[in-house]
Amino acid sequence: MQIIIVHPRLSEARTLTITPRFAAGMIAAIGAALILGAVLLNYAASGIAWPWSGSGLSERTREEARQQAVLRENINLLAKRVGEMQAKLMQLDALGERVAGLAGVAPAFSAKGVPGRGGLLVSPQPMSPQDVSSELDHLEAQLAERSDYLSVLDAQLTTLSVRKAMTPTVMPVTQGYNGSSFGWRVDPFTGTRSLHEGVDFSAPSGTPIVAAAGGVVQVAEFHAGYGYMIDIDHGNDLVTRYAHASRLLVKPGDLVKRGQRIAAVGSTGRSTGSHLHFEVRLGGVAVNPNNFLTHGPGKQPVEPFSKVVTLPAPGPLD
Repeated sequence: MQIIIVHPRLSEARTLTITPRFAAGMIAAIGAALILGAVLLNYAASGIAWPWSGSGLSERTREEARQQAVLRENINLLAKRVGEMQAKLMQLDALGERVAGLAGVAPAFSAKGVPGRGGLLVSPQPMSPQDVSSELDHLEAQLAERSDYLSVLDAQLTTLSVRKAMTPTVMPVTQGYNGSSFGWRVDPFTGTRSLHEGVDFSAPSGTPIVAAAGGVVQVAEFHAGYGYMIDIDHGNDLVTRYAHASRLLVKPGDLVKRGQRIAAVGSTGRSTGSHLHFEVRLGGVAVNPNNFLTHGPGKQPVEPFSKVVTLPAPGPLD
């Protein structure tokens, strides 16, 4: 079959010869194009991803990116918490330093030793999970050290607190005055020079007598010379004695607290008048009570009320 083509731009008519093979090829090409178009329309209408488009791979990539973003956010939050915990650790060091001063212990960690830090932010790098884990391990070790150190301070403060509670620094009477101090004096009964092993607090009969420190009542009885008396054991061979009481309010074996009322002022035994005879004995030897009473809160040395020598009395008074 021949096709004659005539056009004004052509100088002469042209003839196109179509053979049966060429016609068959054209028909096959048109058919293939129609089939391909139908397939494409079917995929587009059904919403199915193209097998060669890589959309499944893109979805997995987006999911991985999303997970990485969540992980990075969590790491940043952990890093922030690590910084906050380090700041708290510095505050703990400062507190430990102050407590160590109270306990009389040289501070093992000093907040003053931490250098100041600052500067421009240059080439910041995000922390990896390994970096955060390493910082947390280091922080955990530091906290363990501080915990052990504070435990030592706690034990030291407890010991000091117990020692303070067991040291006779509380005035045994809240009213009255010192009628006779510790040391050599003229005996009020014989007129001879003798050693006075305590301090006499002149006070009205019935005035409360309190324990100068906590301890266990060792003796609570009547003695010919001391009258009604109490001995309190404070441990470490330290004993306080309260004599010439009018009545006793505790018995042997009682546990008494610092400042607890234990008796009342009187004039029993070898006494010339109503007063409290107070002694402190260390290892069985009488020591000056002023060495202890001066360390009480707001206390001053117990000085004699008068320097006048006491004249001998005609005889013991009850």
